[in-house]
Amino acid sequence: MKNDCSIVKDLLPLYIEDMVSLETANFVNNHLQKCQECRAELEKIKTGATVLLTHKEHSDEAGGAVPFRKIMKRFHRQFYSLGYSLIIFLIFLGFGLLHGDYLMYNCLIMPVVGVIGYCVLGWRSVYKVPALLLAVGIIFMTFKLFGELGIVPMLTWVFILFLFTLVGVAIAALLRFALKKEDEK
Repeated sequence: MKNDCSIVKDLLPLYIEDMVSLETANFVNNHLQKCQECRAELEKIKTGATVLLTHKEHSDEAGGAVPFRKIMKRFHRQFYSLGYSLIIFLIFLGFGLLHGDYLMYNCLIMPVVGVIGYCVLGWRSVYKVPALLLAVGIIFMTFKLFGELGIVPMLTWVFILFLFTLVGVAIAALLRFALKKEDEK
């Protein structure tokens, strides 16, 4: 029984974060029903009074240890924010290059927007990137950055740029598929 207590006490931080398998969770649940000492330790950890550290008799300040999932959620939010910012910047750059000799750079920029969109948004990029393209096109029309271009030519350019972004989405999806197949071998 004492051996089970030491195992359960080692597993409690992972158990609280729901990062154990179903079998391990059942083992911990069964043990907690029988052992008052381990239930008390679980309550201490939940309230943040102590943090068990392996091979150390050390207690941390309450709230000092940030759970792993919170760190990962914050990282994902920053990743999405950076991805959206980069997509919007490249779309503005692409629309800015529609005049003059730099028009063909959109053949490179918009597939990159599609790749980044697929990496950040997955298949949702197929409808979110056109919405961003349309929003930026409307902004350009509102401030007459297209000159005196009307709504139909602007929508035509949005559609053409969207086709280029679809090429980027397709490239990213095919690369992911190929790399997944390579990992399976």
